[in-house]
Amino acid sequence: MAAPSGSVRWPLACRQWQGARPYQEDSFATLEVDTAEGGEAAALLMILADGMGGAAGGAIASRTAVDAFAREFPESCGSPGARFRECLATATATLREREIAEPQLSGMGTTVVAALYDGRGLEWLSVGDSPMWLYSAGTLERLNADHSMAPVLERLVQRGDLSPDAARRDWRRNMLRSAVTGSPAESVDCASRPCRLAPGDYLLIASDGLETLAEEEIARALGAAGGSVEAAADALDSAVRAAASPGQDNVTFLLLSAGTGAPGDRPAA
Repeated sequence: MAAPSGSVRWPLACRQWQGARPYQEDSFATLEVDTAEGGEAAALLMILADGMGGAAGGAIASRTAVDAFAREFPESCGSPGARFRECLATATATLREREIAEPQLSGMGTTVVAALYDGRGLEWLSVGDSPMWLYSAGTLERLNADHSMAPVLERLVQRGDLSPDAARRDWRRNMLRSAVTGSPAESVDCASRPCRLAPGDYLLIASDGLETLAEEEIARALGAAGGSVEAAADALDSAVRAAASPGQDNVTFLLLSAGTGAPGDRPAA
């Protein structure tokens, strides 16, 4: 499914696909927000959440998180990091209240990635394993932390305590070490400093269903699009559908273009 595109100021393309699942647990939203008193500066807020807990619980959890960030961020003040934390607290409290009112939803949770781009820099908060990448000069670089068990298993491989094949097949690989639930998240990742995007760069935020594709395949699809964000999104959507497994997870992604220019022509920080 193609979502409404971005504006001239914010060249953005969004795609969502249910995959082979009988339900959709991903939610997302994008909106322009003020970042300075008096509303003089504006930025693009992008939010994506991948729910867990079954058809009802996962969908409710992801929508709750997205709605909390979309509702609270424009009303909050302070640094982007402080505003993101306020939104996270609201999402946590709302999920807790929902679980108390509807015990059948106990255990629901969601990942969340919230990113703010003002044309100069990018700041974010993320919980869970939904990836956010920077594509620049033909290379894909993951920006946010992976709160699944995958990095833990990879460290065991590097120490020689586990074989690469065993790590790939380990049933714990996709288990989350941190998620947005009715209790405070165990781990929260925030930008340590604003990340700059140069002309020709893309920012890609996705649910982990997109990781059916290897990073090299994602980079190839983005690089072959000739600088058009819509063409790049279509190429990425086509690639993941072609590579889909029999149990393909939900796929949602938001793709932001930093504009035209020589890829990798990064301005000074």
